[in-house]
Amino acid sequence: MSLSTNSTFNPILSEALNKIGENRFVGTQILPVREVGLKNGVFPVFGDAQFDNNASKTRSPGTLFGRRDFAYEQDSYSCLQYALEGVLPDEDETEANENGISDVTGALAQKLQRDLMVGHELRVASLMTTAGFNATDATDIMSDASTAKPIKDIQNAVERLNANGFYDNIKVMIEASVYNDMLNTDDVRNIFNGNGQYTSPEVLASAMGVSGFIILPTRYNAGAKGASASRTKIWDSTEYYVGQVAGGDFSSGGFGRTLAFGQGGGVFTAETYRDEPIKSDVLRVYNTVDEKVINVNACERINNDNQ
Repeated sequence: MSLSTNSTFNPILSEALNKIGENRFVGTQILPVREVGLKNGVFPVFGDAQFDNNASKTRSPGTLFGRRDFAYEQDSYSCLQYALEGVLPDEDETEANENGISDVTGALAQKLQRDLMVGHELRVASLMTTAGFNATDATDIMSDASTAKPIKDIQNAVERLNANGFYDNIKVMIEASVYNDMLNTDDVRNIFNGNGQYTSPEVLASAMGVSGFIILPTRYNAGAKGASASRTKIWDSTEYYVGQVAGGDFSSGGFGRTLAFGQGGGVFTAETYRDEPIKSDVLRVYNTVDEKVINVNACERINNDNQ
């Protein structure tokens, strides 16, 4: 029988953990966080025929105003809680203090957070693959340096997004090795490096008509517990994405969000409690989230394995 006491919210650790922009995980860059007040809910989804219509009409004095009818569908979300605990035995904490190692609790919390972020990013990567974005084949795979045409491929994707009504905050989301292959294509090198000048991401983004790149470098340990580490890529090199990325309210646009239920831990919450039978402090880190694509028209997928 456990004699553990009730858990206690740790505001300092929670604040530190919620500075998620300071780590190298990119799931929340692709699907920015939007906090929601309900754990389960619905949101409207408008079709492409419901905006940018030429519906304005001249109105004469004393006549009725023109009206528009809106048709929309609904999608639902369900925030699930993901949680991990770490045990810090008294003996280990005492030894760490004696050895001059400070903030053991903070270090443990960050490791738990990283494990939760791995799970989140794996879910985001899976969602991106199955979301149903419009998909086109690249002119050639990026590793074929002499024949790949990434500039035109991305420009074409931007034009398709523009045709759907998306003009700003368009970013390229691309796995790190594919990004490096892109920099070494003749298409990029001949235009920007003809005089030996380094191609900055800002210059390259401007040429492609996008606001920037989200480079996807993340790896995780896919090895089983107790086995040797197996560092595995989260993101596939056979596809990359061009899409409008936005956070906050859905009215801000963008193709997706990470919905975080605040009362269930929000993005990240840290708690501690005492487990007296094992003479240990226990640290708990958790969040309650759902990853949702809210507009499939706001993102394009480019296949990098079409040859």
